Amino acid sequence: MSKLFTRRFYLSFALVALVILSAQAQTSISGSVVDSNTKDPLLGVSILVKGKVVGTISDTDGNFSLNVSSAPPLTLIFSMVGFNSTEIDINDANVQGLEVSLEESTIMGQEVVVSASRVEESVMQSPVSIEKMDVLAIKNTPSVSFYDALAGFKGVDMSSQSLTFKSVNARGFGANGNTRFVQLIDGIDNQAPGLNFAVGNIVGINDLDLESVEMIPGAASALYGPNALNGILLMNSKSPFEYQGLSAYAKVGVNHVDGEDHDASLYNDYGIRYAKAFNNKFAFKVTASYVGAQDFIGTDIRDQSTDTNGVEHGGSVETSGRTRASNRTYDGTNVYGDFGFSLGLIPLLDPAFAAVSGQLPSGADGAFTPTGFSESSYVDNTTESLKFGGALHYRINDDMEVFGQFNWGSGSTVYTANDRFVLDNFSIWTAKVELKGANYYVRAYTTHEDSGDTYAANTLASLMNQAHYIPDYALGFLGARGQGADINTAHATARAFADNNQLSYAPGTATWDAETEVLRKTSIFDGGAKFKDGSNMNHVEGSYNLSNVVDFAEIVVGGNWRQYNLDSEGTLFALNDDGSEQSFTEFGGYAQISKAFMEDRLKVQASGRYDKNENFDGQFSPRVSVVGTIAGSHNIRGSFQKGFRIPTTQDQFIDLDVQTRRLIGSNQLLVDRYNFRTNAVYTEASIAAARAAAAGGNANARDLLVSPDKVNQDFKTEKIKTFEIGYRGLFFQDRLMLDAYYYHSTYQDFIAEITFGQAVDATDGTNVDGFDPVSGFDPTTDAGKDAIIGNAVPGGRIQNYGFDTNADGDIKSHGWGLQADLSLGGGYTLSGNMAYNELLDDDALIAQGFRSAYNTPKYRGNLSLGNRNVVENVGFNVAWRWQQAFFWESSFGAGVIPAFATLDAQVSYKIPSIKSVVKLGGTNVLNRRYTTSFGNPRMGAIYYVAITFDEFLN
Repeated sequence: MSKLFTRRFYLSFALVALVILSAQAQTSISGSVVDSNTKDPLLGVSILVKGKVVGTISDTDGNFSLNVSSAPPLTLIFSMVGFNSTEIDINDANVQGLEVSLEESTIMGQEVVVSASRVEESVMQSPVSIEKMDVLAIKNTPSVSFYDALAGFKGVDMSSQSLTFKSVNARGFGANGNTRFVQLIDGIDNQAPGLNFAVGNIVGINDLDLESVEMIPGAASALYGPNALNGILLMNSKSPFEYQGLSAYAKVGVNHVDGEDHDASLYNDYGIRYAKAFNNKFAFKVTASYVGAQDFIGTDIRDQSTDTNGVEHGGSVETSGRTRASNRTYDGTNVYGDFGFSLGLIPLLDPAFAAVSGQLPSGADGAFTPTGFSESSYVDNTTESLKFGGALHYRINDDMEVFGQFNWGSGSTVYTANDRFVLDNFSIWTAKVELKGANYYVRAYTTHEDSGDTYAANTLASLMNQAHYIPDYALGFLGARGQGADINTAHATARAFADNNQLSYAPGTATWDAETEVLRKTSIFDGGAKFKDGSNMNHVEGSYNLSNVVDFAEIVVGGNWRQYNLDSEGTLFALNDDGSEQSFTEFGGYAQISKAFMEDRLKVQASGRYDKNENFDGQFSPRVSVVGTIAGSHNIRGSFQKGFRIPTTQDQFIDLDVQTRRLIGSNQLLVDRYNFRTNAVYTEASIAAARAAAAGGNANARDLLVSPDKVNQDFKTEKIKTFEIGYRGLFFQDRLMLDAYYYHSTYQDFIAEITFGQAVDATDGTNVDGFDPVSGFDPTTDAGKDAIIGNAVPGGRIQNYGFDTNADGDIKSHGWGLQADLSLGGGYTLSGNMAYNELLDDDALIAQGFRSAYNTPKYRGNLSLGNRNVVENVGFNVAWRWQQAFFWESSFGAGVIPAFATLDAQVSYKIPSIKSVVKLGGTNVLNRRYTTSFGNPRMGAIYYVAITFDEFLN
C-alpha cells in the first residue's frame, strides 16, 4: 500500500507539473518602491495582486515590473516586514513609472495571522491566543537559532535533550516528545511517523528560509485535527517568488567554556539559500544548512531507586545520603548499566550456577545493582544536523499555482525517553505536491524516517554489565560467603571483585570497543541495543474558502486522509501474529463559518470537525468563539472548544524492554500476548508498599497488593474541553500592546502510564509471544502473593511493565498569561510576559496509580529589550528568561527541576557595502548551568560570532 501511494504521489506530481496554461497579459505595471523617510530604494518588497496568486518583488534598485492576465481594475498590495502595507488601485491597462512609498512600522498590533482561523486576519482580532515571530524577529534574536527563540513565547516551555533536539511544550503535561502538541512546516506534519512527535527541527527550516512562525497554545483540534490538544506550531517558509536572490550565513562559536563536563569546543553553524523567479511564472529555491558541536551532557548522579540495600522505603532522588557507597541498590539518574538485580535469579539464568543456587539469596538479601557508567562513557556527544531542501513553483495562471517541495534532514543527537537514545545518523525526509489558489489548496505529502545507527545508551551499558559484571559479582559473593562473611560483607567483597574486573571492559578498552560495536549493530529485538524504525506516513488534505460563492458569511471547509505504516522489525513495535508490521488509517473533515456584525465590531465564529481512526471511535470537535472590538483598538475574545488526541503508535503497539521495565502497548493484541487478564498483575506501587510493610514485620502485607482493573478496559481517545477568555488592546497612541488570557481545561479519558509487576517464567528469555506464566504458580493465593512480595517466586521472576491506559473522571487544569510590548521611541522596544499553569487534579491521578506528569513550572516569564538601529547600522537585543522550580515525572525517572534564569544577548553591525550583517552574541551568557527536565543535560553557554549575507539586504 505504501509503495502504491508513493508511485501515485510522484505520478500526480509529474502530471500536474506538465499542465501548461497560457494567457496574454492584459495589464502591465512597472515602477519603484522607496522608503518614505529616507527615499532610499527598498529591495525585495512583495507586490501581489489582491485575490490572486500572481505577484513579483522589487529588484536590487527598488524597481519592479508585473504583467497580469486579468483586466483592470486591480488592487496591488505592497508589503515588507518592518513596514506598513500599502494597497494601490490600478485602473489602467498600462501603468508605467508608478512610485510607491512604504512607511516604517512604529506601532503595535499590525501583524496578520492565518493559523487561528485558517484565514487571514489581524492579530488584534484573533479569536484565540496566538504568538507570532516574523522575519525581523528571527534576524534579531540572540538565540543561536529561531527554534531556540521559541522559548520566548508566552507560556512556552522548552525541553532541551540536546543542542539539536528540543521539544516545545505549552499549557502543561510537558514531555521530551510531546504528543499533545502538533508542529507543521508549510502544512506538513513534522512528526516522525513512528514516534508521533516532532524531532526538534532536525528536518525543519533553516533560519534563512523561514518567513514566520505562528503558535496557538491550547486546543486546536477543531481546525487541525487529532493531537492538537495543548497547542500547534506553524512554520512557514519563504516563497521563491517573494524572496529571491542569494543569502548565506556562517556562525562560529564556543561552548563548554567552564570545562565542567567537556573541554571547550567549537560550535559551527552554516546555511545557504538561493531562489530565483522567471517572468513571475516559474520559480525555484534550494536551501542547505549544517550544525556541528560537542553537546552538553547529563551529569545527574542522584539515586532514583526506591529502596536502600534492597529494603523498600519509597524515597525519591531528593532523599539525601544515598550514594553508591551507602546503597548497594543505587540507581544513578545519568548513570547507565546499574539496573536492579537479584542474586537468586542467577542460577535460573545461568546453569553454571545451578549447583550453588542455595547460596545465592533472593529478596532483600540478594538485591544489588551493578556499578554503572557515566553518560559520557556511553553517549556520543558529537551532535550534528545536516538539512537540504528545495521547491519548484509554477503559476499556471493568475489564480492558480502548483509546486513541489522536498526536505531532507539527517543528524546525530540524543533523545530522552525511557532511555537516553543516541540518534546516530538518524534521518527524515518529506516530499509534497500542492495546488493552490487564492481561496483553496489541495496537498499531498509523504514522510519517511530512518533511525540509522540509533542505539539506547542505558540498554547498551546494561548488556555489557549483564555479560560481565553479574557473573563476576556472583563469584565474588560466593567466595566471600565460603570464607564465612555475612551478607553485607559478601556484597561488599563481590562489588570490589566485580569493579576490579570491570576495568578490563571499561570504555576505551579493546574489549569494550569490540563488544559494543556488535551490540550497537544488533537490534533490541535480537538482544542488542540498536533501535530500528523505518516507519512512514502518507497524507492528503484540502481546504476551500467559499467566499466567492457565499456572501452572507465566510465559510471554510476541508478534509484529510492519513495512513501510518510502521516498520521497526520488532525492535519498537509489536509485530502481528503472522510477523507483519502494523498499518492503519484515519480521516477527518471540518467546516467553519464566520460572521461579522455591528460594522465589524463583533465577530462570531463556529467550527466543527469529525475525525475517525480505524482503531478507535469517531470524534467530533466543535469550537465557538466571539471577538468584540471596543473603541477601535480594544478587543475582548472568548471561546469554547473541544479537542482530542488519538493514542500514539507507541501507546498502541510499543513492545520495548527498557531495563527497568517493559513498555507494552494497550492494543488488544498485546494484552492477550502478555496474559494480562489471565496471569495476575499487581501495581508497582502496591508491591513496593507491601514489601515495605513486610520488612516492618506486617504479616498481612499481602493485603496491600492491588490488581489494576485498567487492563480489562478498552483503550479510548483522550478528550479535552477548554474555555478561554482574553483581551488584546493598544494604548498610548498604539505604542503599548497588552495581551492577556485565562483558560480552564478539562481532560477526559486522560492517557497516562500505570506500572505493574507480573510473575513470569525466569527461563523464558524471549518475548515473541509474551512471557510464559510460571508453571504451577498461582499469583492470586496467599503463598503466591508472599512470594511476589519477597521477590522469591520459585522458578520465576517479577517482570515490571509500563502500560498506557485511560484515567477515570475529569482531570482539570487552568492558567493565565500576560504580555506587554512597548515601543519606547527611538527604535527601542521593551517586551515582557508572564504565564501561570496549574494542574488542579494531581491527587486524582495519583489515587488511580498514575504519574500526573504535568511537568510544567507554575510561573515562568520573559523580558527583552532591543533596538535594530541604536546608531547607524548598529543594533542589539537582550533577552532574559526565568522559570520556577517544578517536579518532572516521566518513564526515565522523576525529580525536582531547579529554578533557573538565563540571559541571551547580541550586538549586530550592518555593512551595506557587502550586503551583510555581523552579529556577536551568546546564549546563557552568564553560563549558569541549568536542566530543563529530568535526565537531560546541563545546558551551558554558547558564545558566537556570525555573518549573514543577503542579496536583497536593505
